[in-house]
Amino acid sequence: MATTRYRIVPVDPHAHRFTIDCTIDDPAPDGQRYTLPTWIPGSYLVREFARHVVSARAHAQGRPVPVAKIAKDTWRAAPCAGPLTFS
Repeated sequence: MATTRYRIVPVDPHAHRFTIDCTIDDPAPDGQRYTLPTWIPGSYLVREFARHVVSARAHAQGRPVPVAKIAKDTWRAAPCAGPLTFS
């Protein structure tokens, strides 16, 4: 079973800016996808949380991994050997 770990670091809490790292030990062989929700269960409002993302990057084994935004709420990291950290 693959393990997923999150790390949240406040960069500027007053400005609501945080760095969030998501590490997946065994990323998908065709490129790991990361998707943010568009809404919250129980709410009828579309919130589009991805609009608040300032930048996205990834690395594995100390090397950068290319990241592409493939939809307004989804990014894909290029195929790589894990563990993969998406920030």
